[in-house]
Amino acid sequence: MASAVPKSVSPLIRAGRWSLLLVGVVYGSIHNNTLKKREERVRQKEIDRVTHHAIDEIAEKKIKADQSMIDLAYAAGVDPNQARIKQQGQEKKSH
Repeated sequence: MASAVPKSVSPLIRAGRWSLLLVGVVYGSIHNNTLKKREERVRQKEIDRVTHHAIDEIAEKKIKADQSMIDLAYAAGVDPNQARIKQQGQEKKSH
């Protein structure tokens, strides 16, 4: 079998290939930076949303816990308002 001898590629074609390769690398870098900035904004919004949701959830649990304590006090036959006033009076005396 005869081995095929490669033809020499024109310098214009070679320069064009390298130019397009470099343009592609530069475009990819710019596009990557654009996507990275967009994703950082989305991520920050998600963190803020989750944080606010957690804060709201904690506040709701506190309200439910306070209401549960009031219900328990009534079930035990204690007026929670009188107990709170009495406790505040004791705290003022100790200061």
